[in-house]
Amino acid sequence: MQMMNRISITLVLLLQPSRSMAFLNINPSSAIATLRTGTGRPVSNVMSSMSSVSEGSPVNSVKNFIASSSLASDYAIRINPPVFTSHENELGSGVYTSTWHFHLLDSWEPNSGRVDLSALNDCAQPTMSESTPDRISCSWEGPYDNQWYIEIDAKGVDLPKELACIMSRIMVQSAASHIATIHDPSSLLHLTVPTTTGETFQEFQCSQLVPTTGEGNDIGIRQLFQPLNADYANMELVDAVNQQGEILGSLPRPFVHKWNILHRGIGMIVSQDASILDGGNPNVYVHQRTDTKRIFPSLYDMFVGGVSCRGESPEVTAAREVAEELGLKGALEYQQDVTRFNPLSPELFKCTVCTAYNRCVVSMFTYQCMTDSESISWQEEEVQSGQFVNYDVVEVAAAISIDRLAQRDEWPGVAFEIDASEISENVANLKKQYGNNQVWESWDFVPDGLLVWVAWLKWLNSKTV
Repeated sequence: MQMMNRISITLVLLLQPSRSMAFLNINPSSAIATLRTGTGRPVSNVMSSMSSVSEGSPVNSVKNFIASSSLASDYAIRINPPVFTSHENELGSGVYTSTWHFHLLDSWEPNSGRVDLSALNDCAQPTMSESTPDRISCSWEGPYDNQWYIEIDAKGVDLPKELACIMSRIMVQSAASHIATIHDPSSLLHLTVPTTTGETFQEFQCSQLVPTTGEGNDIGIRQLFQPLNADYANMELVDAVNQQGEILGSLPRPFVHKWNILHRGIGMIVSQDASILDGGNPNVYVHQRTDTKRIFPSLYDMFVGGVSCRGESPEVTAAREVAEELGLKGALEYQQDVTRFNPLSPELFKCTVCTAYNRCVVSMFTYQCMTDSESISWQEEEVQSGQFVNYDVVEVAAAISIDRLAQRDEWPGVAFEIDASEISENVANLKKQYGNNQVWESWDFVPDGLLVWVAWLKWLNSKTV
């Protein structure tokens, strides 16, 4: 690997009033970490005060029933485990009650980290205060002849009505998962759930509402959301998750975007011929979005990314997304025939990305594109150009792009300072090495992708110490 002059980038948490700030699951009291880029690999240590990125783990629903947290709209949500009250005269039956507390994100002052991830982490702690006017309770009573009665109490909350109805249906699914675990997934469930104008009564088999691990039975979820929005109920379903990426329940994707609900997805770096994990310095694929995209038109991205469908494993999401976005089908073919070459890495780590328009627990992968057997063909409505770019160049271009966002007060992640003279020197060296025919130093990258990029650098650093 050829060593270049390094750019010293000091990362500090940016505690601005904007709720768009977010990055990894890092404690906001963490002070400084230093990354050095422009070398093909970051090499310096990350301070021990910054928590390590969690290693990959299978996607699952919540089974331990301990306090956890999530995010939706202007709220950080504390999810309390169910409390059981037995019926004195009926052996084995009783009432379970779980209360979700909705804390306004405005409660997190700027000097204590008024940011989504700070709230997300705080709400999962046992010492978190539960004094809040907004609480929704879900009670499930039974069993009575293999039947359970689930009721939501959302009366008197100040949440927007539609949001309260959505989260109530997520709570119902969490209750169904609990019933399936402790009793019987074939149980009949009698539901009383709120609508924007009152309440409705529905019946389901428990298994219809339990998160699936593959293509499955979506009809129950669609019927559950039918009273809220019949059009949305027929659209793609995705999974709402807690801070660990565990599935709380499923909902139509438009609701996720409308209310910025924490969900799950994938990010992926595509390398040319060589694996980026082997210590080499391969080219990585960078593409430019079309100028007709609703969000971030014409911006660049060094990742393939996408949202996981209901019950879809991260590996399946990754294989599907790279096939859809870039026409690379090697991972899909491997999943159908494991004797073939698998270009997709295992899940490397998870990070949480939160912005004003997107909150996602991202599972990270790499993809080794063997150009003698695969070629990239992108969707014209999604991508206007793309090319393999040297890793060194991407590092420096990303740092410059982050700096431009920070200068405009638009960077949603950690703040950092860079030496302009070192940047100029590195740009000159890279231009000399790779030619002057590209203007990559002017590329503006998608902010979400840059957040995942910083998580990627941090994960690589953790592997070198």
